[in-house]
Amino acid sequence: MKYRYAGALVLALLWAAATPAIAASEDTATLDPNWPCEQIKIEHMSLATFWGGPPLGTFLADWQHYPAAAALAQRLVQRRVPIAEANAEIKAFAAQAGKDSQAQLLALMGGLFSLLDRERFEVVQGLDRFGARQKTYAAQIRDEITALHDAQDAARPDPKQVDTLSSKVFWDTRVFSDRRDMMSYACFVPDAIEHRLYQLAGTIANLLP
Repeated sequence: MKYRYAGALVLALLWAAATPAIAASEDTATLDPNWPCEQIKIEHMSLATFWGGPPLGTFLADWQHYPAAAALAQRLVQRRVPIAEANAEIKAFAAQAGKDSQAQLLALMGGLFSLLDRERFEVVQGLDRFGARQKTYAAQIRDEITALHDAQDAARPDPKQVDTLSSKVFWDTRVFSDRRDMMSYACFVPDAIEHRLYQLAGTIANLLP
């Protein structure tokens, strides 16, 4: 009886761990069955969502041709740089650029958008791979539970085998749950990148002559 109880317990734990992940991806499953987040999966950002200033034109592709703007863009995309500090650096950059400030600021915006869009895309791809691994891991645990139930239902259950299988299912389910919790935080990284771009873009737009 205690072996059957152990099997029911780990099965309940697995279901509790897996259910939020399944619910989170339910709306987007038809688009990408591996996507693990509640947010709709969008691989690339739309410039129009963040920029209402003058058209960037060739600055989106040529921003690296402006060394000072490119260097600043590569610094400001780093989330370890506080937004207040980043905004101050943009204002100082615009003042130093003088009469060339519009071109320099547009190049900076082109660089920020290009770099942050690439970073966000890589994060989204990583989340997709993580979701695929979680699905594979969940399938593995379901197989382990089946093996545990088979061992429990044997004509003469082997207590050592049942304990071994119970322990394996329990710990694998624990790992699955911990990974799910980590994933819930990681799912907000694309949002954080978007928010940073929105704030920096607003500062640039307000400084344009």
